[in-house]
Amino acid sequence: MTRWFGHLRLKVLAFGIAMSVLPVSIYGWYGLAAARTAQVEVVQAQNQAAARTVSEELARFVERITGQLQLLARLEGAGLVSAPAAEQERVLYTLLRDTPYLEEVSLVDASGAEVSRASRREVVAGQPAARYSGEPYWADLRRGESVVGPVTFDPHGRPLFTVGVPLPDGAGALIARPTLRGLVDNLAAVRAGGAVRTHVIDETGRLIGDSDFSLVLAGYRWAGVPAPDQPYGSLTGEEAFGYLAEVPGLGWRVLAETTVDDAMVPVRRLAWEFAGGALLMVSVVVGLSIVFGLQLTVPLERLEAGAVRVGSGDLSVRIPEGGRDELGRLVRAFNQMTERLRVQGESLRAERDLLDTAVSAMGAGLALIDARGRILWANRHLLEWFPDARVGGPCMAVLGRACTGGRCAPDGEYRVRIGGRERVLRYQNHRIAGAGPDGPARLEVIEDVTERRAMEQMVRQSEKLAAVGQLAAGVAHEINNPLAVISAYAEDLSDRLRDEGAAALEREGELAAYLAQLQFQVQRCKAITGNLLDFARQGSADPEPVDVAGVARATAALVAPRARRAGVAVAVDVPVALPAVRASRDQLQQVFLNLVTNALDAIEEGGGGRVWVTAEAVAGAPASEGPGVSDIGVAAGAGEVTRPESVVRVGVHDDGPGMDEDTLARALDPFFTTKPPGRGTGLGLSTCYGIITGLGGRFWLESRRGQGTRVWFELPVWEGE
Repeated sequence: MTRWFGHLRLKVLAFGIAMSVLPVSIYGWYGLAAARTAQVEVVQAQNQAAARTVSEELARFVERITGQLQLLARLEGAGLVSAPAAEQERVLYTLLRDTPYLEEVSLVDASGAEVSRASRREVVAGQPAARYSGEPYWADLRRGESVVGPVTFDPHGRPLFTVGVPLPDGAGALIARPTLRGLVDNLAAVRAGGAVRTHVIDETGRLIGDSDFSLVLAGYRWAGVPAPDQPYGSLTGEEAFGYLAEVPGLGWRVLAETTVDDAMVPVRRLAWEFAGGALLMVSVVVGLSIVFGLQLTVPLERLEAGAVRVGSGDLSVRIPEGGRDELGRLVRAFNQMTERLRVQGESLRAERDLLDTAVSAMGAGLALIDARGRILWANRHLLEWFPDARVGGPCMAVLGRACTGGRCAPDGEYRVRIGGRERVLRYQNHRIAGAGPDGPARLEVIEDVTERRAMEQMVRQSEKLAAVGQLAAGVAHEINNPLAVISAYAEDLSDRLRDEGAAALEREGELAAYLAQLQFQVQRCKAITGNLLDFARQGSADPEPVDVAGVARATAALVAPRARRAGVAVAVDVPVALPAVRASRDQLQQVFLNLVTNALDAIEEGGGGRVWVTAEAVAGAPASEGPGVSDIGVAAGAGEVTRPESVVRVGVHDDGPGMDEDTLARALDPFFTTKPPGRGTGLGLSTCYGIITGLGGRFWLESRRGQGTRVWFELPVWEGE
């Protein structure tokens, strides 16, 4: 150990490591401690906001129920107690229908006897009338005061509480039983930061509302007040931070809590980022220490070794020169003794080594090929990728791309198996002017773009998933219609089965009719969700024959719910006999969806009411010869095509507000968007441009302020592979 540490380079390295690790560790410890304290404050602020919001909503809910009962009492008056039974039931069921979360309501006379009752879930006929004169709150009702009773649980485990309002002149009272389950389920959706859970607790400490209703059924209880900055054992047994808020006037409490695991996610992420940065910093310092150590020690070691070799008669040695200090002057004086004999050879070897280093660092396969197709030189990457290739051998059919009839496939990207794995390689040929018959005629450059293409596919998939999120609300709304029909039929069938029996319904054929209708509505739901799932699924990017009309109509079906809500007509004017194009169906549908969604966004923000898609088969032409290309002329070509009907030109049009020249000029720039924050990433049009040009097509825009926007793209007709 002493021998190794005696080397100067090891001392320099040890000093660099110590001076980098120690301050970074101290700074990191203090920084993470401060980040944890700040994160706890943020989480508690979120818990406080959530708890107060839910408590205020509960208080307003009870006030609304009480107000509706008081309004009904004033409108109907004392005469409601003596009104006909049918009139009483009509009034009570009307109140039940118009008041969400109200399970039942009773009309009680002055003696506390129930005169009439309406229930949302039970059949009232035939049940004995209840008496309320023995209830603790009856005396308050007789004094003309409105009351809110304690929370109880019905036989089904639902939490209910009582709201009572007296009738005028002491004629009786209206007593309602709202449920807390549906209300608390909706209120539990209140989030601050996405990880806050809310629990509602009554005055006895029992849990009466939670987004996880199984906790309510299990009878969980809560006691105590959570500390403002210390974790505690939550209702579910997890460590959590929490805030307790009182519900005004009810004696209930709302507990908002965030588990420690969820709360500390940003701190853990910061710790990992800091660890990565610290590791990078230590690596840089170690690298610098090695570099400076070598600059100090290598010249001395080389001078020692050179002196030994010169003393043995080897004059080929040449020590690299150092700086202008004493050590550098000594090295230069030493080199002058041997430079005259070896200067030219050493110079050539140094240049060759420098070139090999630069070429290897490019990460691409390079080969120099003469006019006869022989490989004159190849770098290490190319020889590793293609073991059959060798210097002096032919280049035909050994460099990955197919060659037939003495000619290889044109430049471009091809899938090639290397080392048992499929890779995407981009081939480029560069001709070398003035080459002799035995000299290099062209430079073959082969670049591995597998990861780049995979990243582009990930960006497109993220754009697709963002579009799925925008479509989800419309699809959910669309499914509500068949679900409402299913619910009504199922409820009616259940009532008839109970009243008439299954045998009678089957003899009359009505049971089959009910089932047929239920099955039809289920198929409607399946078709709606199927369209969304087909789009969200990540399909193949390999070219195939694709029906443009089918993809356009499928996309129109996806956006139909949103378009109907916005009052926008989406039309597809595409001939059925249109030839198939060479594309990926999955990618083409993403293009259509991005363009139609952009059109809907523009119409919703700036006016208009129509989006339509057109397509036609035309002869290939440059983008500048496209249909009415405007001032900007944004286009991308994939080569001239001269055969008639060799491409399909597609247009997506809208009558929205259009774009000015500045916006149009930047429309295809990645991450450029005019939408408000949270509504767009700025990748939609650039993704479409990348997909179409990657499929060998062209893409351009036409728009003027106040005249709508037209997006055009062309794809080659499928000619077979």
